[in-house]
Amino acid sequence: MNFDLNQLISHLKVKPVNDLQFCGQNLPGKRRAVFGGQVMAQALSATIQTTAEDRLPHSLHCHFLRAGDIALPIDFDVTIIRDGGSFSLRQVSAQQAGKTIFMATVSFQKPETGLQHQQAAPAMVPREDMISEWDFWQRVQEERPELTYLRPDNFTALEILSRFRLGVDSPPPQEDPKQSFWFKANGKLEAQTDHMLVVAFQSDLLFLNTALHAHPYTLIDPDVQAASLDHCLWFYDTIDATDWLYYDMRSPLSGGGRGLNHGFFYTESGRLVASTAQEGLMRVRAK
Repeated sequence: MNFDLNQLISHLKVKPVNDLQFCGQNLPGKRRAVFGGQVMAQALSATIQTTAEDRLPHSLHCHFLRAGDIALPIDFDVTIIRDGGSFSLRQVSAQQAGKTIFMATVSFQKPETGLQHQQAAPAMVPREDMISEWDFWQRVQEERPELTYLRPDNFTALEILSRFRLGVDSPPPQEDPKQSFWFKANGKLEAQTDHMLVVAFQSDLLFLNTALHAHPYTLIDPDVQAASLDHCLWFYDTIDATDWLYYDMRSPLSGGGRGLNHGFFYTESGRLVASTAQEGLMRVRAK
């Protein structure tokens, strides 16, 4: 199945029921659980539709409360917390079957200039030294046919290149807990907010797995129980998601059944345009 960018964006943009209520449809796929990046992007879409057009989102603070069911639509309720002179704050919750599965606050700001600095960009792994995610998952399916954790076809709307570590080797080697990938949207996007929806969607991809690089486990290990608990995303500058972006992810620590991950989105020229932080559940079941 070829899933193009227009189809992806149409799923990420939720449909209004009234001024503050919206309904989102799930991306197609074989897994029962909804991809967290989809819910984040849809929640962002709902809040964008309740905020003045002269303000753009600059931060999301999200909590994943329950696994979403791909067979059910998702209802989004937005609360207007405040509209100030420069900033606006929205709260949004997502429900399925009468239960809240996700909550977030989203802050918007009128664009303005000010003091500027950024950390130096890391040494970026050349794209020619990476492999496409689609090719990788085809190889996983051939080598590990018992696995059902396969990337859904909707990811063909994006080109993703990485060095994947998700369980073809058993057990995988313990490494410095960091990883990165290049990605871009395959098509054209009009509004800046559409580019932000794509970045929000992508920000959850492989992120949780970063902390596991320090351990001989991966997300698809049957002994591992893993799930996103919370996720933060900050936008710093204009983003072009149809051009290559480099997502650099690192984990400073894990403990207490949780792993902490930080991520940074850079352009090819080294400009930092967004960053992320996520804490995830990371348990190994006793044998």
